[in-house]
Amino acid sequence: MLILARHELVEAWHLMGRVNLLILILLIPIQFASYYAGAEIFFTYLRSRGQLKRTNMLQATAMSLELNFVNHIFPSGGVSGVSYMIWRLGKLGVAAGQATMAQIMKYVVQMGTFMVLMALALIWTTLENRMANWVIAATAIGITSLIFLVLFGGYLIGSRSRMKNFARWLTKTLNSLVKKVTFGRKSEILELERTKRFFLDFHSDFVVLKNDKKLLVKPIIWSFLFNLFEILLFMVSFWALGTWANPAALLIAYGAATLTGIFMLTPGGAGAYEALMIGILTASGIAGGTAFAGVILARTILIIGTLVSGFVVYQHALHKYGRPDLDK
Repeated sequence: MLILARHELVEAWHLMGRVNLLILILLIPIQFASYYAGAEIFFTYLRSRGQLKRTNMLQATAMSLELNFVNHIFPSGGVSGVSYMIWRLGKLGVAAGQATMAQIMKYVVQMGTFMVLMALALIWTTLENRMANWVIAATAIGITSLIFLVLFGGYLIGSRSRMKNFARWLTKTLNSLVKKVTFGRKSEILELERTKRFFLDFHSDFVVLKNDKKLLVKPIIWSFLFNLFEILLFMVSFWALGTWANPAALLIAYGAATLTGIFMLTPGGAGAYEALMIGILTASGIAGGTAFAGVILARTILIIGTLVSGFVVYQHALHKYGRPDLDK
C-alpha cells in the first residue's frame, strides 16, 4: 500500500516543510477546549443532580485528559475509560450506577448530536456532488445503525423488568464464559444481586432523565461544541498547510475513523484511523498528498498532546487516590 501511495507520500513530505507554525500552534488551545467540552457533557448533568458542585474548569479538563489518556493506553472500545471514570468519580462521592449513567448519557448525547451534524454533512456533500457514492451510502447506513442502537438502548434501559432480565443474562453468560476460559478454576466474576442493584440504579437515573428532559439541555449544547472543536482541530491542520478542507467531508471522515478506531488495539486507533480518514478525504476531492499530510500532522500532535498531558494528570490522580482496579 505504501508503495502504491509513494507519490502522495513524497507530496505530503514537501507540504510538511511549508507548515505555518503560527496557525498550527492553535491546535493546543483548541485541543484543551475540546477536552473541557467533553468533560462538561456529563459534568453538567452530574451537577444538576447535586454532584461535583466544587469541581472547577481546571479539574474538569484534567479529568477529561485522564479519561482520554486511559482510553489511549488501554484500548478496549472505551471500556477502560468508563471503568476508570467510575473509579475516579467514586472518589468524589458519585455512586457507580450514577457515574455509569452519566457516561452513557454522554456517549448517547454525543452520538445524537453527531448524527445531526453527520446528516447535515451528508446533505451538503450530496448537493455539492463531490463525494464518492460509496462514502455517501456508507454514511447513510452508519447514521441509520446509530439511530437503531440508541432506540434499542432506550428500550432496554426504560424497563425495570428488562434491566433485571438483562442483569441475569449478563451474569450467567459472563460467569459461564469465564468458567470455560479458565477451565473451571474461576466460576464466578459477577454476583447476581450486585449486578441487579447496579443496573436498577442505572434504570433509576434513566427515569429521572426521562421525566426531566431539561437535564439534557446543557449536555447537548456542550456536545455540539465538543464535536465542532474536534472538526476544527483537523481544519486548523489543513489551514497550516495552506489548504481549505470541506468541513462536511472532514465531519464524515472523522466520524467513520472514530467508529473504526474503537475496535483497534493501537493507541487511539492509530493506523486504521488515519487510513480511513485519508481515504474518505481523497474521495471528497482533496489531493492524496494533502489529505495524508493534513491528517498525519493533526493526529501526531493530538496523540502526543493527549499522552504527555494525560500522563501528568493521570499520575497526579494516582498519587492522590491510589491505583484504580483496572490497573491491578
